[in-house]
Amino acid sequence: MGGADDLSIVDLLITFLLVGGAGVVIPAAVVLPLVGLGIWLTHAWRRRRARRSA
Repeated sequence: MGGADDLSIVDLLITFLLVGGAGVVIPAAVVLPLVGLGIWLTHAWRRRRARRSA
């Protein structure tokens, strides 16, 4: 406390924003491609099933 290594309030806010942003961006980068893959696989499966029954 009060030393030369203390972070200013601006540094703390920037760090908070970076950590919070990473907490949103990293899960989205994992989840959204998986959701897209699931939609694509469902579409392919339904198209194949419809072609067999026709």
